[in-house]
Amino acid sequence: MSVEENAAVSEIEEVLRKQEISPDDYLRIADLARKSAPERRTLQARMSGAQPGVSREEAACREAAYHWIVGRPDKVEETLKGVNTPAASFLRGVAAMDRGQFEEAVPLLKAAAEKFPDAAGPAAEYARALCGTGRVSEGMEVIGKLEASGKSSPQVLYCKAFCLEHMGDIEGACSLYERALEASPGYAPAVFRLAYHMDLRGEDGKAVALYKTIACEGSLFARAMCNLGLLYEDADNYDEAIKCYREALKADPGNERAALYLKNAIESLDMYYDETERKESERMEAILRMPVSDFELSVRSRNCLAKMNVRTLGDLVKKTENELLSYKNFGETSLREIKNLLESKGLHLGMARPDQAVRAHGRPGHGEGTDAILAKPISEIELSVRSRKCMAKLSIQTLGDLVQKTEKELLAVKNFGQTSLNEVKQRLAEFGLSLKSV
Repeated sequence: MSVEENAAVSEIEEVLRKQEISPDDYLRIADLARKSAPERRTLQARMSGAQPGVSREEAACREAAYHWIVGRPDKVEETLKGVNTPAASFLRGVAAMDRGQFEEAVPLLKAAAEKFPDAAGPAAEYARALCGTGRVSEGMEVIGKLEASGKSSPQVLYCKAFCLEHMGDIEGACSLYERALEASPGYAPAVFRLAYHMDLRGEDGKAVALYKTIACEGSLFARAMCNLGLLYEDADNYDEAIKCYREALKADPGNERAALYLKNAIESLDMYYDETERKESERMEAILRMPVSDFELSVRSRNCLAKMNVRTLGDLVKKTENELLSYKNFGETSLREIKNLLESKGLHLGMARPDQAVRAHGRPGHGEGTDAILAKPISEIELSVRSRKCMAKLSIQTLGDLVQKTEKELLAVKNFGQTSLNEVKQRLAEFGLSLKSV
């Protein structure tokens, strides 16, 4: 390990020796652990399972924090089941934001901020959650109080920048992201947002350099690798692009965007998957076709799955834990049985739900008048960097501008392909709109 890595590991070890870890401590070790592997290995060894000298609730919070730090927000709630401490509220809140569920995060982080009035982190994250729900002025008010009291940290700078982005002040946001990186070099969330905006500005060299510094795990790293891969594709460097997409899939195997980009990049090189990849794909397809009746399950589980019309493992991975538990007579014991079955085959619940992220983010537009929908700025719609670049090149400012374009017009823009077209069509469909027909 380098001198810097040894120092980071020592700092993490010092925090973990405390009987109770505060939200600000969790944010600090998250910052350290997202920068390189030795720190993450330290966390894995010291934050999983029962630990001497700490309570059951504290041990659960530490394990949940580990899952959040390495990009597994869905594991946080499962780990914190039955734990209702202020630290647990904070961890539930930040994990909810990582899932895009800002409305759910607001009361959790508000409660954490009230319980830790002397800490900057919970209040800053509460402000970010408020902005994520559109309550930007309230979020900025919380940030203002933090600044007035002299509380500052990379996290506060990052959350303020997030608020400025939602106000449309991109230059101000980028300036704060840079300040956050000066305070904590390699601070992954700020690196990602700054790289994203450098990419949109056309400063590809800066964006590439920034994306390459992100060394964390989970969905943030996967998104960074996808964006970096697109930049390499723009430079006709398909070999490097393919490496990026594969790295993204290692970090987040269920990332559909990375899978599509990988497929397109390989096709652009007129290449084919090698025999090993082809066999793995065929093996997975065969597994998903396997009937659930081929496995030993309790009578209760078998009957419930039959009534839900779940016939194969492919049907089963389309279900979520909540959907199964909401079914009459299907309880925690049956859920554990199902999860163990899927894990034995390298599968998990919800992995075949491409619409889940869309629903989780609570897209605007439903119930709005047609005029209001058409006037909605493109900047408020979640699109990939490549799609945003296409919008800029065609001077598309609103959904109304976009629906005046045909598929052919979009596809004529350099590096805008079928994957990007499908993304744009999906976003329009969420508002009941479509591209202009020929």
